[in-house]
Amino acid sequence: MNTDGTIKHCDKVTEGAWARAINILKPSKAQLEHGLELHERLFAMDGFGFLPQGLWTEETINEWKELKDGNVGARELSKRMENRRGTAMTRDIKAGKEFISAIRATGLNCMVQTVAEGKSREEDIRRMSTLQHICRVFRDTLVHAGSSDEIKEASANGKVAVLWSVNGPPLPGQIQDVDEEMSWIETWYNLGVRLMHLTYNRRNFIGDGCAEPANAGLSELGKDLIKKLNQTGIIVDIPHSGINTTLDAAKISSKPIMASHTGARGVFNNMRCKTDEELKAIADTDGLIGVYALHQMLGEKANISTFLDHIDYIVKTAGVDHTAIGTDSSYHYLWPEGITGYPNARFTGNKWWGNWNEKNHPIPNSDESWAGSLAWTNWPLYTVGLVGRGYSDSDIEKILGKNFLRVLDANRPENEIRASDIK
Repeated sequence: MNTDGTIKHCDKVTEGAWARAINILKPSKAQLEHGLELHERLFAMDGFGFLPQGLWTEETINEWKELKDGNVGARELSKRMENRRGTAMTRDIKAGKEFISAIRATGLNCMVQTVAEGKSREEDIRRMSTLQHICRVFRDTLVHAGSSDEIKEASANGKVAVLWSVNGPPLPGQIQDVDEEMSWIETWYNLGVRLMHLTYNRRNFIGDGCAEPANAGLSELGKDLIKKLNQTGIIVDIPHSGINTTLDAAKISSKPIMASHTGARGVFNNMRCKTDEELKAIADTDGLIGVYALHQMLGEKANISTFLDHIDYIVKTAGVDHTAIGTDSSYHYLWPEGITGYPNARFTGNKWWGNWNEKNHPIPNSDESWAGSLAWTNWPLYTVGLVGRGYSDSDIEKILGKNFLRVLDANRPENEIRASDIK
């Protein structure tokens, strides 16, 4: 870091994002130095985020053009390129260096990475294989972990631990034998999944998502699923669930639950934000609420200061022991010139499933989340912001990662041995 608070990053966009955050926070020299020192010294983790993804290289640009010129169609183009762009950095040295540089810029010791969406087991396994491949190729930097022991070991070795999360259960709907269906939860655990959404924004067989006006809560299958997750050792995660689904989950779960990436509806009335009642119910399970760094779900003209407002509100409402950060964000690769998709195609990706429409997301588009003060590479400045808001070092330590480790340990199966037990 330079004496004026600027810092040299891997690209001009990232440097500009840093400068924009500094301009908003306006930390004193002492606050800036102390915040950056804390971030480097303390254990810091993203409770829900994404490794840098969607990279463009000469290879992926040529493949995109070839597929589009071959008229494969919008959906097929999206599906084929998802894996190729997602793993592009494993086949290109320059891209690999940018990938690592972006991760190191965050100063994170650990992150929860979503690896599946819960639409089908086949698609989920394909996505899991991609992340497993990335962790192997970049094994000097990344470690796929499943416990606090593994996380601490990775951190001690200067590596970033990656825990797996999925956006829905592996129960796609062909329910004939509930025991057989539920056995897939154990398979997902053995593969490394440690957090599981009950629902996404839409309704599924488990319960209602936050975009469903019926707000009907959990189904009987959903109640059985929570019991199975508690038994298996997977954290019940409800960031996209409806109000009653969230409250039902808090009542039924015998283990701490999470809303890994959300906001406070008391700050901004958005379907993805949690009400005071939900925040308190999660805290009552000794659970955890992570604040996302997405401007469109934080408020009008949201920036890093708004993000800190949500943290302040959740700390006041649910307690600092139940507050964390889950950015739901990543390092952003610029879209190359000359590359176009099918902008007028009927296929619109996950817009229906995610229900990302103007009614639920009325905030105008902005670059604040990827090139502004909320940028993923600005993670050290999140800590500086907490210092500026007057949080003690011990409270910052809790928010940055200590709270998550507690919840992870509390969900660990009681009969699972530790490596140290047999040394």
